[in-house]
Amino acid sequence: MFRSTAHLKGDISVLPLPTDKDTLMAKKKKTKPSPSPARPSAAAAPSRAPAATASAAAPASLWERFDQPLIWGAVLAALTALVYWASLSNGFMVFDDDKAIRYNEVIKNPTFRNLFVSNNLGMYAPITWLGYALVYAVAGEQASAFHTFSLLLHIGCVLTVFALMRRLQSSREVAFFTALLFALHPMQVEATSWIAGQSTLTFSFFYLLSLLAYVHYQRQRRVLFYSLTLLAFVLSVLAKSAAVTLPLLLLALDWYQQGRWRWAYVWNKIPFFAISLVFGLYTFFTREAEGHQLVVASKTYNLFDRFLMVCHSLLFYPVQLLAPLRLSIYYPMEKTGGAWSWDYYAAPLVVAGLAWLVWRFAQKQRIVGLSALWYLLPLTVMLPYVTVGTFEMRSDRYVYVSSVGFFLLLVWLTQRLRPGLRWALLGVLAAFYGFLAHQRSLVWKNEVSVFRDCVEKQPQAPLCQCNLAYGELLNHEYESSIKHYTEALRLDPTYVESYNGRGQAYLMLERYEEALADFNKAIEAGIVTPRLFLNRGKCYFILKKPALALPDLKRSLELEPRNPETYLYKGLAESQTGNPEQAIADFAKAIEINPNFTDAYLNRALVWANLKRYEEAIADYTAVLKINEGIPTAWNNRAASYMMLGQYDKALADVNRALQLNPNYAIAYRTRANIYKGLGQLQQAEADMQRALSSGR
Repeated sequence: MFRSTAHLKGDISVLPLPTDKDTLMAKKKKTKPSPSPARPSAAAAPSRAPAATASAAAPASLWERFDQPLIWGAVLAALTALVYWASLSNGFMVFDDDKAIRYNEVIKNPTFRNLFVSNNLGMYAPITWLGYALVYAVAGEQASAFHTFSLLLHIGCVLTVFALMRRLQSSREVAFFTALLFALHPMQVEATSWIAGQSTLTFSFFYLLSLLAYVHYQRQRRVLFYSLTLLAFVLSVLAKSAAVTLPLLLLALDWYQQGRWRWAYVWNKIPFFAISLVFGLYTFFTREAEGHQLVVASKTYNLFDRFLMVCHSLLFYPVQLLAPLRLSIYYPMEKTGGAWSWDYYAAPLVVAGLAWLVWRFAQKQRIVGLSALWYLLPLTVMLPYVTVGTFEMRSDRYVYVSSVGFFLLLVWLTQRLRPGLRWALLGVLAAFYGFLAHQRSLVWKNEVSVFRDCVEKQPQAPLCQCNLAYGELLNHEYESSIKHYTEALRLDPTYVESYNGRGQAYLMLERYEEALADFNKAIEAGIVTPRLFLNRGKCYFILKKPALALPDLKRSLELEPRNPETYLYKGLAESQTGNPEQAIADFAKAIEINPNFTDAYLNRALVWANLKRYEEAIADYTAVLKINEGIPTAWNNRAASYMMLGQYDKALADVNRALQLNPNYAIAYRTRANIYKGLGQLQQAEADMQRALSSGR
């Protein structure tokens, strides 16, 4: 059959790059006009019609008439910035953002040694940490600066995808819309709007740059482009070990460009595979060294379960990419009654069927094979072969690079439609995805909004309930926190961390008996943290059981020896159990750790006063007032100490200052009444005693 030029125009596969032999034969052979087009062999790789033929057959399309990559790139960058602009006002998340930025001395005081020679938070990712350090050096601890850097990285990835697509196939339309859908899809929000997800953006940027350099190398065979490919790959694995899959995708590009497979393609990838092996093995070592057990088979998941989970995940992500209507920070993979739902058992059959279809169509349309491999290969290291943590099973950011393959295939399939129809379809799809991405950026505002969304999507997931409760606890929403901790325990009584969190919420609400009961359950369940023992010790002390508080406070100090608050409460408990000298030592230790700890000074001063060592008490009250002159208690108590030393003028000046700060301070009126008695001014003393009684406090 004859093939029309209109059909040729829709075929976007590339011409195989000629070998030296092919080029030589072409020079010797003269071209003769053929009376009729030859019928292509079914096994032959498709070719692309020259641009001149397509232009002669039909009017030039918008993309041909207006082929300005810089302008189209600017459009992509502007649309991406518009959609994600709301994320710039998001704050830090207490989940990983705090450890990565706020409490991370490595990025605050970076050196070559702590960036490149040692692990940080159990990971070897020096390029990612270097990026954080640069932002911190410029803007300090401003969340907006880190979000801006994330957005710039995402825009960089978008533009690199656009450049790659323009070089890998002939259709400028496919290149633009593939990059556009990649840019605006809401599954990219997790990596872009979560500061801790910046490692995904960083490794992906260099990963895509490496692919781009390799495409140039395929065409020009220059050592420069090979070197740039290798350099970008090294930077990528130094940003995140997930980049180890890149050599496989380079082989896929060889097959796509050449139209056939050769073992010779592996030879120039040997340095890449060597680097992948080293970084892959080192990642396993660092994860286990950090205490993360890489569990394959267990009572929860056997090897067959893992097989089903992997197959199901391969189908899960395309469904989410096509219809991202229920995105979440957490996607549970759970059995019910010891069995999986039917879709898990069907997943291997569906995966096998899709693999067969890809294999069949890739023989004629290599872009189908490239799209499938681009989706599959980067995702391979993100599949749930092992269990590391609760959130490690599935995540939106895992499909960041892989989504390029999905969008390439999706846009390519629309090329069979009429131009007006496909442009409308792709435009509506991009607008829909962009709207969802904008809305999802707002969800990632803080830990409460993220896990409130998680609870709405997964109300039966105790993990979502527990993490929402923790976020609310940190944001002082104590009643709501108690509600969600209680729900987490109802759904799964093994979530014993909920006892600890709920106990803290009860403690902040001064519901000490309930707090103590929860702390007891948490400790009985085996939770061992310095804060837990400190909190139970505080409850015992507040409930006037200082002798019971002391063992918990000592245990807390064993776990965390430099917590001034623990020394404060231990000093209080020691004082009330008749050990004033030990109390003074504990208060001194608290002050040593935190020289501005006014509570430690005030309580040590009280012990000094009880020991009738008024000079030492006055010294501590004076230290408090140097730190903060606005504390009425310090003025009043120093006045009382001056009075005990007979220094009535100083005492009267101090107590008057206390009453200026708090005119209803009943204790200060009593102190001044005693001072007036000492001065023989009985009428003023009587008046102050009346004021003390009327103030009621």
